[in-house]
Amino acid sequence: MQDSYKEVLIVLIFGSLVFFVLTAIIVYILLFHQKRRYQHQEQLMQVEKTYAEALLESKLEIQEQTFKNISQEIHDNIGQVLSFIKLNLNTLNLHGNETDDEKLQQSKNLLTQAIRDLRDIAKTLNTDFIKDTGILDAIEYQLVLLRKSGQYETEFLIEGIPYRLDVQKELVVFRVVQELLNNIVKHAEASWIRVEIRYQADNVIIQVRDNGKGFDLPDIESMQGLHNGLGLRNMLNRVALIHGLISINSIPGDGTRSLIELPKLE
Repeated sequence: MQDSYKEVLIVLIFGSLVFFVLTAIIVYILLFHQKRRYQHQEQLMQVEKTYAEALLESKLEIQEQTFKNISQEIHDNIGQVLSFIKLNLNTLNLHGNETDDEKLQQSKNLLTQAIRDLRDIAKTLNTDFIKDTGILDAIEYQLVLLRKSGQYETEFLIEGIPYRLDVQKELVVFRVVQELLNNIVKHAEASWIRVEIRYQADNVIIQVRDNGKGFDLPDIESMQGLHNGLGLRNMLNRVALIHGLISINSIPGDGTRSLIELPKLE
């Protein structure tokens, strides 16, 4: 009887050990497959992220090349044609009445302004201009053009000791700042614009402010105006491509403040 009890006990202990071993093996297999699945998902996410960055970078390169081509066309063709027209007008020797003389002078002035405006547009579209002058001069030039329009007071502040960033970074940041300024012109109804750049040891912070009418961010998002009109998503993608951050804060009736933060090295 006692031997039978011992045999049953041994069988139970052995069975329990087998059960625990099998359970441990099954758990290990499940955890192993779970880990492999997570790793696979992470790899897929990394591939998708890399692909998205490569696609965005490719789009930016195509866009910059398009800007460059447009800039060259404006400079070489339209600008030369307008200059030729102005030359013809200057060489005319008309003996008309005072009204005709005024119209002729007005035409000359308008042509001069058109030539100047086209050259300004061509310069800001040209990638080489931004690469050669750097982001500080490029942004300041944009503010000078806005101030010359007579509609805005502009202010450009620089804190810290300036240093050049990677050319691609500066180009992307300039396009984002350019888009922010264009949004102010199109939507803000502002009278002054301030751009501030702070050079710190590890990063660069760029702030764009205006005293316009502002907006309610959630409302504009729900109306699709922010993504389609102000291009926030495009700016977010561009800044993310160079491992930066951008935030936009606005209060109705109290203007808008946009902040871009970039790591010095990445």
